[in-house]
This record gives sequence, structure tokens and C-alpha cells, in this order.
Amino acid sequence: MGYTHYFPGLTASAEVITDARKIIAASPVTICGPDGQGLPIMNGAEGIRLNGFEAAGEAYETFHLAGTKAPLYPDMWTFCKTEGKPYDVVVTAILIAAAVRTMESADGGLRSDGDWDNWAAGVELFEHAVRPLTEDEKIALELDVEAMRPSQTGEHTVDPGA
Repeated sequence: MGYTHYFPGLTASAEVITDARKIIAASPVTICGPDGQGLPIMNGAEGIRLNGFEAAGEAYETFHLAGTKAPLYPDMWTFCKTEGKPYDVVVTAILIAAAVRTMESADGGLRSDGDWDNWAAGVELFEHAVRPLTEDEKIALELDVEAMRPSQTGEHTVDPGA
């Protein structure tokens, strides 16, 4: 299976693309185009398409957040396996941006194989590059930040509804 993020219904609006540019600029890792080389694709029609740096062994699966142009295989671009490669921090930060931008509409969903520790760097990158999340946003994120946060015993809590 692999370490995967699922994001059905989330899209790359103009605001999300603006946030993604800020996130990539502030990122500590090299972000490349879909094949792990060149520049990422970020525009309203194609959305956001990026990967890690292939030559450094940091690429895995292309992250594609759909734009206005309908993809040939729509269900194919509702998840991304990052295998926890360094570019995962950028993917999670961009997914947070997309989720926050759609909270009022409830159009999108966000799930992950990861727990709070896996998302903490993405939250930090989003907050550094874009803006701090409000407490309401943290609670409302469908990735359920509270359920992913480690418990007092050091074990991770599990949300049975996830």
C-alpha cells in the first residue's frame, strides 16, 4: 500500500496555488516537476503537479491537485503516495491549504495514513509560509488533527470514524 494521503474533492483554486507558491518558496526541500525534475506545474487549468528531486532519490509519486481542466482519470488524482520522502512536508502543507480554503463548502475530504507526528512539519511549514491556523481550523480539518495528536501515554489515538 505505502504511506498515502487521500484528498477527494480538494482542488487547486487560485488561492491554493498562491499558498502553494509560498509553501514551496519556504520549503527546506527541493521541489521539482511531476517527474522529479524541472519545475513544478502550478496553474489554474492543470492545478498543482509536483514531486521530490529524483536525482537525489527524493521523488516517489507525483502529487497532483486538480485544477479546472478535468483529468483523464479523475479518481487517479485523489490520492498521493509519498512514502514519507522529504517532499511530503510540502504535500501536507499544500493539502492543509486546500482543506482550509474549502472548509466552508465541505466539498473536499482529507485523510492520511499518517499520524500527528507525520503532519506536524506540514502544519509548521503552512503556518510559516502562509499564516497561523486558527484553533477552529485545526479542529475542523477533516484530517482530524486532534485524533492524530499523541495521547498522554505516548501512544497515538485512533479516530474510529476515520
